[in-house]
Amino acid sequence: MKGRASAPGSSGNLGPGFDVLALAVELRCTVTAEPASSWLIEQDGDTYEPDPDDLVRVAAAAMTDGAFRLEIENVIPRSKGLGSSAAVAVAAAAAAIRSRGGEPRARDLFESVAEIEGHPDNAAASVYGGLVAAGQGVVRHLDVHPDLRVVVGIPPSSLPTPEARAALPAAVGLDVAARSLARVVFLVDGLRTADAETLAAARGDELHEVHRDGLSPVTAQLMAAATRAGALHAAWSGAGPAAIALALDPVCDAVQGAMIDVLDGQGDVRCLDRAEIGWT
Repeated sequence: MKGRASAPGSSGNLGPGFDVLALAVELRCTVTAEPASSWLIEQDGDTYEPDPDDLVRVAAAAMTDGAFRLEIENVIPRSKGLGSSAAVAVAAAAAAIRSRGGEPRARDLFESVAEIEGHPDNAAASVYGGLVAAGQGVVRHLDVHPDLRVVVGIPPSSLPTPEARAALPAAVGLDVAARSLARVVFLVDGLRTADAETLAAARGDELHEVHRDGLSPVTAQLMAAATRAGALHAAWSGAGPAAIALALDPVCDAVQGAMIDVLDGQGDVRCLDRAEIGWT
């Protein structure tokens, strides 16, 4: 019996919401699973036997017994900060369960993938969809103003999450913590209201963005170009190097054009729909 499931990509952090906030976007990973005598993965025209620590294998094995043949169709750019690993883990786990005749529970998928990822934000967005806050085992949907549109600038380079996390300090000062708390409050309210002044107060993250600037200088350039063109908010998308901008419709084309100019014919810039539905 074959099981099939899909899950959306996501943009984590959104600036100051480090490891807490994520927005699901309509870039999807679909996995088809079939019980087998040994593990096999087909993706991008390649077929291989995954190592025991392969993310997809770990995700599927964590939710059900036995080996599987997994076919992966993933349009989410990888190692770009768009939640590809969380999406493929969610889809693989759900597909494996369905191939055994079961039906996954969203809570179980979230808890399993969050543990595998080591942080809950992208897992929550891929499972539940929409804008989510995740922490302390709790996930909550947050409101996004309906007129806000998503633009992502995707540089040609990649930045693996472990490398991006290695650049972060082990601790931050109380002054940084206080400013960060203020920013995340302004961010949540600004995303709800699309108020320019409120979202402007959410910019300038000191928890992770400032420490990663040297890993991908073009990310900050994309953010600056987007805000100059009228975006209400711009941030690193997850661990980068992609940048996400949120803009009202009248300036969306200008924001996209500004980010295209920064990339100068390399990489990609996309206007994406928000994924209000998570895994299916």
